[in-house]
This record gives sequence, C-alpha cells and structure tokens, in this order.
Amino acid sequence: MITAYYKGSSPSQSSIYKTMQGVAPKGIDNSRALLYYKSSNGLNKPNSRSSFNIRYFADIRTQIDNNRPLQSNTATHARVCVGYQDNRYLTSYLRLNDPWPNGHSDWEAFGSESDRIYVKSFNSSFFRCEGYE
Repeated sequence: MITAYYKGSSPSQSSIYKTMQGVAPKGIDNSRALLYYKSSNGLNKPNSRSSFNIRYFADIRTQIDNNRPLQSNTATHARVCVGYQDNRYLTSYLRLNDPWPNGHSDWEAFGSESDRIYVKSFNSSFFRCEGYE
C-alpha cells in the first residue's frame, strides 16, 4: 500500500516480502522495512524514521496532513495509517488500511500499535521529540 502510494505501482505482498528479504515464519522486522523505504532499490525515502518508544499524536497529524501515509505495526503485522480522528481529550483514532487477509480499512485507538515507520524523503524538525535526529 505504501509502495503503491509512492511509486504508483502495486507489487504483490510476496514480491515486497522478497525485496525486504523476509524470513519465514517471522516475516519482516522494522530494520528491513526501514531499509526498503530508505534505499534506492526500495522507495528512495532516505529520511524515513522508526519510532518505538515515544508516541505523539501531533506526529501522525503532520504526516497525514502532508499526504505522507505511514506504517503502523502490531507485534506481528504491519498496516498503513492513512487518516486520523482527533478527539482532543478523549481517545483519538487512526484510520488503518490493512492488506491482510484480503484488504480492509478500520479505525483503531491511537497508541494501540507497537511502533511506526514514518516514510520521508526530506529532513525536517518533525522528529524533534523522537530523539532520532
């Protein structure tokens, strides 16, 4: 889904898995996914970053408002975050597109994911709070 957005093509999950050098049965870890997003053989987005510990909803808003979908992960699965619902002091939600098992879209409470990958081609102060600069 992220590849289709940035490259305009829709390779199969199997071909992306192969390009990212996935290892069965574990799949793709964040470091391999991040390498794919950064490398010229992948999406060529060299300033992509991974966030594990600190989660700021403002980061999600910035990405989505600037038309940059991001990868949202659970312990065993990756999805694409394409939208948000900001409820200020109540629970906010992420709009997630999930390619498995046969493609669907759902709302999920912000913070329920284990980590994210922000796909970016340029550097900015966007990661000031993340400590990855």
